[in-house]
Amino acid sequence: MSGGDDKNPANVIGRVYAVSTLLAVIIAVPAVVVAVVAHFVLRMEIIVTLAASLITLFVAMGFSFKLARKFAKTPKDGVGETK
Repeated sequence: MSGGDDKNPANVIGRVYAVSTLLAVIIAVPAVVVAVVAHFVLRMEIIVTLAASLITLFVAMGFSFKLARKFAKTPKDGVGETK
């Protein structure tokens, strides 16, 4: 096996776990930060805090969807391409 073997299942699974974890953090952290800041720092009502956090969650999900497309790009050698 060569050192840069990208078809090794262990490498593929490790990459999937790493990308999935990164996307989960990108989605979750902004919503949690907005909820904590809105409720404890700005002293907003719980309904307003939840609404702001939900809006932030949807924006983060849209951003991570675009980012996931970039992570899912396959090499140009024909592996994983659909016709």
